[in-house]
Amino acid sequence: MSMPALPHATTLRLSLRTWLWGLSLLTTLPLLVFALSVVWEFKEFQQRTLVEHLERRSNELAFTVAERLESTLGTLNALAESDAALALDVPRLHAHAKRVVARDPGIRAISLVTQDRLLFLTAAPLGRTGLPVSAPDRLEAALRTQSPNVSGPFLSPVSHIQVVALTVPMVREGEALYALRGILEVESLNSLVSAERLPKGWIAGIVDATGTVVARSHDAARYVGHPASASFRQGILTSGKPTAFLGATLEGTPTMNLVRPVFGFDWYLGLAVPQSILNAQLTDMLWHMAGLGLLWVGLSLFAAMAFSHYLLRQMKTVVQAMDRAGEAPLQPQTPLRVSELAAIIGQFAATQRSEAAMRGDRDVAMLAREQVQDLYDHAPCGYHSLDAQGRVLRMNQTELQWLGLSLAQVQGRAYTDFLTPASLQVFQERFPQFVQDGQVKDLEMELHTASGAAMPILVSATAIQDAEGRFAASRSMVFDHTEKKKVQAQLEHMAHIDALTELSNRRDFYEKAAHEIARSMRSGLPFCVLMLDVDHFKQVNDQHGHAGGDDVLRRLARMLVAQLRAVDMPARLGGEEFAVLMPGTPLPEAAHAAERLRGALQATPIVLRDGQQIHITVSIGLTQWNADDSDIEATLKRADAALYRAKATGRNRVCTEH
Repeated sequence: MSMPALPHATTLRLSLRTWLWGLSLLTTLPLLVFALSVVWEFKEFQQRTLVEHLERRSNELAFTVAERLESTLGTLNALAESDAALALDVPRLHAHAKRVVARDPGIRAISLVTQDRLLFLTAAPLGRTGLPVSAPDRLEAALRTQSPNVSGPFLSPVSHIQVVALTVPMVREGEALYALRGILEVESLNSLVSAERLPKGWIAGIVDATGTVVARSHDAARYVGHPASASFRQGILTSGKPTAFLGATLEGTPTMNLVRPVFGFDWYLGLAVPQSILNAQLTDMLWHMAGLGLLWVGLSLFAAMAFSHYLLRQMKTVVQAMDRAGEAPLQPQTPLRVSELAAIIGQFAATQRSEAAMRGDRDVAMLAREQVQDLYDHAPCGYHSLDAQGRVLRMNQTELQWLGLSLAQVQGRAYTDFLTPASLQVFQERFPQFVQDGQVKDLEMELHTASGAAMPILVSATAIQDAEGRFAASRSMVFDHTEKKKVQAQLEHMAHIDALTELSNRRDFYEKAAHEIARSMRSGLPFCVLMLDVDHFKQVNDQHGHAGGDDVLRRLARMLVAQLRAVDMPARLGGEEFAVLMPGTPLPEAAHAAERLRGALQATPIVLRDGQQIHITVSIGLTQWNADDSDIEATLKRADAALYRAKATGRNRVCTEH
């Protein structure tokens, strides 16, 4: 009895397909929930990372700006304590200030002012005193509080460029009637917060306490001297502990911001990151997840459709077989003998085995060749082959990536085309010998890459010879020598530099002293050795801890570099003891410089990392090298004796030893 198949099959087909589609969509829900949770966690992590990056970068920039102002402040304090300033000898003080400006390119000019009068400006002739007093409110505040401050931007009356003034009051007998002002270019401040110092898209700026833009990393010419953005000014008003907040730039770009004070509370440094940068990776991730989700749904629906069609075909076959169950069997065809059938099957099976073996051998050979080629191209070192004329025959992808070129760009060219001039000479000297010897090992050279950079390499090579023993090609291995060179340079630097102060250490001092002795013996020019020791340094460690003591030594080192000449060579010999080589300097001139250095160190406060300010004094011993000294040790002993006498007679003084 036959069974009607089509109506049942159609009904089953529709319900089966719908059920499979629904099951496929249901399986995507856990993946969707997981993807959304990953996106949310990524957003939170990215925001925390950005805030940490903002805090670190703003702290670095604030330190750079403060260091620039502190350096200028130290110079002005030293000038205010000079003999000319103490005697109020205006012409001599003007000449001294001009020398300071010539030596320090960061200072545009120096002026001497009273509350309502400009006595001199180094950028103008000495007699020209009719110039206006710029930023009078900051000058009045400095004279009233007897504390230094820094102004906002204003136009220089001489050159009509944007400048700021760092004002240092000259306090005499408890009263401040005069002040020295260091004039700094806004352009030099722009360079401290320039876009090159920041990640791409970030914006940095400096404003004064009134909210006026002093410097900016982008469009400085457009915005300096104008009010800062509303969010920046709000950050100034709420400035306690620097905290990231949302706002907008002067261009209207939504940003994540952070504001921190600089140089007391006279200036504020702000750092802003556009939210488009913050959200770019999140948006990309959402698009990728959406694409993958659609692809997953499409594949699931396709698989459901294919599986439903397969099941329906199988069920139709069963139904048709059941419908023919009662019919008579078909008549058999002419029978095939068993032996013939077995022979045909055997031949067919043998043919299949033979073809399979051949395909397997070919596939194995191709796979092995591909593996060897992949190992050659992507080895951790470079490989190349050269002919007898030094032309490139082959080169792997590793070395091509170092050069920044393709195989077509190097094949057939001389290998010397890709070497620096110094390495080209080495190659031309060694390659003929290599062709004869057939081997070279660890030859140091430098690749000249497509970007213009020089990359240190080590080359080891062996020669490939033909049947007659003649040179056919080289087989060269090239190793990246960059990191080892960097380590060597760092070790060399560490061997000669004091880690705390970044001055020369004792070893470097002795080497430089030996060179100076040899030069003095050849030229007959004198040189002096100065030894310096911080007075009562143990009290600094006891009161402020070893961290405070380290701050003092680091700051002292920077002040030595700022106060001494470029040719002078300061070094830290150990503890709080420093020494200075003063080439080409007779003893009277060195004594004058030592006294000036002592006064500047006494007058300049040192700001510790916790914000405290302390004053230190130093004792200085000075002597001049003479031909009777067998080595620098004899000179140092005399300088040390002078230093001991300076400490024994009351400290904070300079003593000389002949």
